[in-house]
Amino acid sequence: MAEEKSSRNKWIIRLVILAVVLAIGIFAYMYFSERARLLNAGRYFTYGENKFKEAQGIPIDPSEAVSAQNLNKPIDVALAYEAIDNYRKSVTYDDQRADSWVGMAKVHTKLKEFDKAIEVLEEAAQVKFEQTSNKVTVFSALGDAYFTVGEYRKAADAYTQAIEASPLNPLVALAYAKKAISLLELGDLSEVDKFTEWVRQGQSLDSRAENQHIYHYALGWTYYVRGRSDQALAEYQEAMSFNNNYPPLLYKVASLERENGLFFEPFVKYRRAVEISTFQGVPYTPAENAYREMQEELAKMDVNEQAKILVKMAEYYTALGKHETVSATAVTDLYNRVLEIAPESPSASIAYAQLASLLLDTRDYELLEQNSPKAIEMALKGAEVADSGAGKAANYLVISKAYRSVDNYDAAIEAAKKAVEADPTNFKTYLELTINYYEAYTSIEDEDDEAMAKSEAYIYGALENINKAKSLTPYDRDVESYYSRVTRAVERWEQQKNQR
Repeated sequence: MAEEKSSRNKWIIRLVILAVVLAIGIFAYMYFSERARLLNAGRYFTYGENKFKEAQGIPIDPSEAVSAQNLNKPIDVALAYEAIDNYRKSVTYDDQRADSWVGMAKVHTKLKEFDKAIEVLEEAAQVKFEQTSNKVTVFSALGDAYFTVGEYRKAADAYTQAIEASPLNPLVALAYAKKAISLLELGDLSEVDKFTEWVRQGQSLDSRAENQHIYHYALGWTYYVRGRSDQALAEYQEAMSFNNNYPPLLYKVASLERENGLFFEPFVKYRRAVEISTFQGVPYTPAENAYREMQEELAKMDVNEQAKILVKMAEYYTALGKHETVSATAVTDLYNRVLEIAPESPSASIAYAQLASLLLDTRDYELLEQNSPKAIEMALKGAEVADSGAGKAANYLVISKAYRSVDNYDAAIEAAKKAVEADPTNFKTYLELTINYYEAYTSIEDEDDEAMAKSEAYIYGALENINKAKSLTPYDRDVESYYSRVTRAVERWEQQKNQR
């Protein structure tokens, strides 16, 4: 009996040990499986981030600088979709990864696949997030996705959910302002008394300079609908100081300018709002409509007035292009339009000069030879229709450059003299004449008496005109450069003359 009891106890002990071992094994399996799952989710998120950077030409190593060439390259679509695939694998392993959901949406947005970005975020919104910050991240991104395509009611609802989930979380800062803007876009003023409070709340949570234009824009519009136009304008101007390329802001400032009877300033801003929003993938409809109306108004004006406005706009875009990326054809199209509608207008003189100058903007000598006669013909027409010395000079300067580009220095000198005669207070006319004299001087290789006489006339002509150019400008790099060249050449000439 005792032996039987002992045997039974041994079996019980064995079973207990087996159960403990099994429990430990199951626990270990679950632990390491969970760990592997989370590690895979993180690994694929990193792969997605790196592929997205690679698709945009951004170095994976943050210490490496991004080249200007890469910044202007279009996104690599194949690599972008690889990034999406990796983000998708990440959420397959762990659907709590809000960063992977938002990563997918960002890639689709960059590809201008806005509907797909919304689909991804709507799918993410169905996830029961364990951490509030993840829920806030997803619903804020969903609000932004709806906002981008103009679904303002859905955007406001998404922003509301983000705010309610964590009202003091910096992640919802912009949601406050964008909720107010969404309702303003809808014309829903039922809670307008709260808009300023919302925007100020968001602003208190966000000190980033790149977002401040949104808050000031939202405040400006709120003040405007409440009849406080002066405060609205002040907020819009503050917003412009942070970002003067935000399409809705450009539209609002232009609309206020229209109310004050201006034409050119709002016309430019509406156009820029349309261009920028179109480039971003979703044209801003109010700006499109306003710009179309102003185009119709412009078309009813006298052609000379139209030409004046179009030239002014072309000059604005030329100046803008020195600081920002501007369509290569924007300026050319405007000048061509001037010549199309008013070829005899005094304003057309600038269009002739600029278009002729573009014909000379090449380093291909054969092409330059082909283009020079056309450039001269256009600039002669420009000088003919010009009603100011500056307009005539601008065209004669182009003619001078056209002749010089094909080594016809005497003709270039005569054209530059006409530019000086037309605009004697412009240092650039004297500089152009200097360059022609100097280039003519350096082109002479013979040493007979006739050649020497020409050389002397050219180099002293250059000296006279570069001194005149220096007297008319406090500092200009080209003037200083040619002054050094010419004075050294004069010194050499005098030494050679004394030796002879």
